[in-house]
Amino acid sequence: MDLKINFDESGRIVPSINGNEITMNESPFLVFLATAGMCSAVYVKAFMQQRGMSLEGVSLTQRMDYNQMTNMVNTIDMIIDLPASFPEKYKETMKKVVAQCPVKRHLAQPPVFNVIPNLKPVLED
Repeated sequence: MDLKINFDESGRIVPSINGNEITMNESPFLVFLATAGMCSAVYVKAFMQQRGMSLEGVSLTQRMDYNQMTNMVNTIDMIIDLPASFPEKYKETMKKVVAQCPVKRHLAQPPVFNVIPNLKPVLED
């Protein structure tokens, strides 16, 4: 399963799957998955802008090995598509740029989720 992360003409980060933009009207799971690519794109965009580089031709592909038996993603490859004009000296740096994404870091070391049912007594008049 591939999620595509593009930048529109104004620099807005646009996630999509199968050519359809992922919005809050999509499944919560797709929105959740898209946050890893969108977060990475924020850092890529900042890197490019700090160096006065254009976002034209830059996109990310979040390739996921999705296990339909478990409904879980086993691995995620974050592919940074760069234009041919991108300086060779920065290619390895892009790995470090994406590594800064806190969403990626949380997926690598997930927090513990606690579910706490809160049964409040009904107040009587």
